[in-house]
Amino acid sequence: MAAKTVTIESKDHVFNTLKEAQKYYGAIVKELYDAKLTLTTGQDFEDLKWIYSTYCQYTKHKLDRLDACNIIGFKGISTVQQKGGQYIPTECCAVLFSDDSSNDTEEEFFTDKAIKEIALKQNPR
Repeated sequence: MAAKTVTIESKDHVFNTLKEAQKYYGAIVKELYDAKLTLTTGQDFEDLKWIYSTYCQYTKHKLDRLDACNIIGFKGISTVQQKGGQYIPTECCAVLFSDDSSNDTEEEFFTDKAIKEIALKQNPR
């Protein structure tokens, strides 16, 4: 089976493999988590925003929310994910939204899952 490339259009970059893209953005999420930072500007912010928006469009995930809210940032969080019947602490991203009424909210966002979905859509069989 051929490796799937992933094109991140916000920076016009092609990763040669799905794993390469997942590793790159996984490191960004880990850095945000470790440093307890919120990313609100710059190329990494634009990339994560594009990845989240594209994932939502491809999967029809929360499109109504995406239209009604502005993405204002990303931060690293810890959550629990079930894998093989076990609950495992996992670092992931949280998307921060503003809905123009001073109500900022956040939602878990798994970059690995989103990038995999994007790769599947960009590389149909």
